Amino acid sequence: MASQAEIARSPSGEVPFAISELFYSRTDPRGVIVAGNEIFRRVSGYDWAELLGAPHRLVRHPDTPRGVFRILWEALGKGNPMAAYVKNRAKSGQYYWVFAVMLPIAGGFLSVRLKPTAPLFPRIREIYDDLIARERDGLDPEASARWLHDVAQAQGFSSYTSFMASALGQELAARDARLARAADARTRVLTEMNEALEETTREQGRLLRSFDALQSIPNNMRIVASRMEPTGGPISAISENYKISSQAISVRLHGFAGARDSLIDRVSRDVAKALFLLGCGRLLGEMNASFLAAAPVPGIDWEVERALLLGLERDCARDGREAMLHAVEHSATLNRASAEVRRHMLGLDTIRVLGRVECGRMRDANGGLAATIDQLDAFHAEIKGRLETIMRLSENVGLAMDRYLRSSAATVA
Repeated sequence: MASQAEIARSPSGEVPFAISELFYSRTDPRGVIVAGNEIFRRVSGYDWAELLGAPHRLVRHPDTPRGVFRILWEALGKGNPMAAYVKNRAKSGQYYWVFAVMLPIAGGFLSVRLKPTAPLFPRIREIYDDLIARERDGLDPEASARWLHDVAQAQGFSSYTSFMASALGQELAARDARLARAADARTRVLTEMNEALEETTREQGRLLRSFDALQSIPNNMRIVASRMEPTGGPISAISENYKISSQAISVRLHGFAGARDSLIDRVSRDVAKALFLLGCGRLLGEMNASFLAAAPVPGIDWEVERALLLGLERDCARDGREAMLHAVEHSATLNRASAEVRRHMLGLDTIRVLGRVECGRMRDANGGLAATIDQLDAFHAEIKGRLETIMRLSENVGLAMDRYLRSSAATVA
């Protein structure tokens, strides 16, 4: 617990609380506060009579961008957990920063908060300052949310959800280090998986761009053919076969890597969900242990609340494991799809070799054709290299999933 000195308001205007302290609040579906713990009450500066029955926006600080809440409520409304850095305002007008993990639960929502200490936190504050200025200039919440998604992509993430899942892993690791505790193996594995999936996503984007660029080669071959042979000659036939085969592969690639709700998106969402649930479960477990010494709160049935939080801790473990099992299924499908594309590339290689043979046969007038085949050679080498990288990354994700599930099973046992 925080000392009296820590509880005292600091000159900076920030309400201090200890890294070891966790607090939560629970709301109904409308966002009205129905429960919380003493740390929440103390840090917010309100009395319980002021908190219970009040809308949670009572502690909202104007320095938290509206786009953040738009993303949070969109995720929660779809039944998904989410996390965010939030600057709150105490009754005194002072502020306090939290990293909040939020869950949709029966009868409303739960938010568990910890003190942010990861190296990412200062960068988040800069991002929020920039976005708040844009909102004051007229940026609406929807556009603000899109801007945050763009920021996540600029940070190297495929989505804001993956960005926040990574942030949660970093915050949990930083908290463990500050409290001189051993790193949690499952959190580390999930964080590594999230990073591997993000690298897979980036590599797939490069693969799609390479393959889209490849589509211009058959047209170049036809142009060369029109100067070198009668209509329907061997080069024309090779270029047409290459075009048909490459387009078929392109459709497959865009199906599992480039489309909205693609396989890689599903794996990424499931891993992020598991990370959110695991993190919330860890924090709930720590809070639940402190409930034995907690004083009852007027207006809250403490025994019912304690039983509810214990149940949520178990639910997080169960639902996190289920999310990982879904990710395993999607990852296996992704691996099969990648292997299938690689097999189809062998067919393209055969057509490319036929083009090289024709290039050699027409050595007296093959300058344009030779350059085109050289382009094919370079693209094929690049594409096969990217496919091998994706297969390797997917294998790493699968191995990490297996480690997580085994450690999770051992924990449950």
